[in-house]
Amino acid sequence: MAPNRRLDRITDENDAGDDKVDKAVKDLDKAVSDYNKAALNGENPDSGKIDAAADELKSVCSS
Repeated sequence: MAPNRRLDRITDENDAGDDKVDKAVKDLDKAVSDYNKAALNGENPDSGKIDAAADELKSVCSS
């Protein structure tokens, strides 16, 4: 599966090494990947992990 380009761009712009932002982006990328895998496997994916990871990224970026 191709990586999410927007998440990659956030990561690329984060070259300063802010660990909190980096972790939040990775968590969001994993949540989206897990959701997509579940959907492709015919399961009923839960978007709650995506919502939580996006909220964490928003929180980290605004603090």
